[in-house]
Amino acid sequence: MEKKTNSFKLIWIFAVILISIVLAKKEWRTKMLAELRQIREGTENAVQFLRDNREQIVDQVRTTANEVSSVVRDISKDVKLIGETASHLKESSEEIVKATREAAEDFKALKK
Repeated sequence: MEKKTNSFKLIWIFAVILISIVLAKKEWRTKMLAELRQIREGTENAVQFLRDNREQIVDQVRTTANEVSSVVRDISKDVKLIGETASHLKESSEEIVKATREAAEDFKALKK
């Protein structure tokens, strides 16, 4: 616990030193402020876009969710059909094997 506290204090000290260095040099400070303004403007534009297009975005999400649900339902139906078909194939194969054995036994009986 004490180790974490010391590490946390060191991080804060380095952060304060780094911020002091950046703020001490005018061109770095100016560049940092310009970058922060651009980030703020970009964020404001994104928020405004979301506000302006909220209904369309919600409609698109809803439509996509419905399409995904439909596809999942179709896949479930297909998997069920594949399972049923595999079951029928297994039963048919067992019947073919049984009929083949019976025919072989009948041939053996005819030979004797």
